[in-house]
Amino acid sequence: MTAARSEIADYLRSRREAAGLTRAELSRLAGVSEALIQKIEQGTRQPTAVAVGALFTALQVPVQVREHVATLLQPELASFGTEITPPEPYELDFLRAMPHPACFQTMPAVDLVAANDAYLRAFPGLEPGDVIVEWMLLDPRAREVIDDWEREAHFMVYGFRYMASATHPPERLAAIVDRCSAAPEWGRFWSTEVPPEKITRRPVRVRSPETGEWVSYHIQIFKFELPQRPWWIYSLVPAN
Repeated sequence: MTAARSEIADYLRSRREAAGLTRAELSRLAGVSEALIQKIEQGTRQPTAVAVGALFTALQVPVQVREHVATLLQPELASFGTEITPPEPYELDFLRAMPHPACFQTMPAVDLVAANDAYLRAFPGLEPGDVIVEWMLLDPRAREVIDDWEREAHFMVYGFRYMASATHPPERLAAIVDRCSAAPEWGRFWSTEVPPEKITRRPVRVRSPETGEWVSYHIQIFKFELPQRPWWIYSLVPAN
């Protein structure tokens, strides 16, 4: 079994079980045969993009995971590697011009590549070059400035657990896991699924560094298309 096929098999099975669905029930929801679902989960059948798309739609799989699995299915279509290259000056100008917290970050370990001043004020202790999942788990300030920290941290670890193995060298993955394991919640976050109903994105509340009041933001994540980059734009937009 290839690593990609094994990763998709493990994720699909875990996601289905977290949703409380049998293979027969998922088959009816997705319009994919129960026999094919079994073969995909056992890793004996290479899934097609059409089958995976139907299954992931039925299971409400978040877009980050869908993008990651698309790369696993067709790695030859990825036009850039995972090396983190510095942003160009005009890209930094674009980032600084955004009025609300915004940054360039990688997925899923979320290396902080660059950030505007509003982002650095909102998330104290984070600096370009840091790994955001480590800050989230290990810096006490994360719990002070992010409301419902438990939910947000669990969701971040969830994405890291399923996607990092295909994008990070084993030694770097092991180093991040080793550092994060110092957090008391790490083992629970790593070993448990995020229920599908909790993955639906909703505004996140961040404490204002100026007033100390909670501010609700919509999270928006954009993928670079031209020029392509191995990092994404993460931005917070105030919720009305």
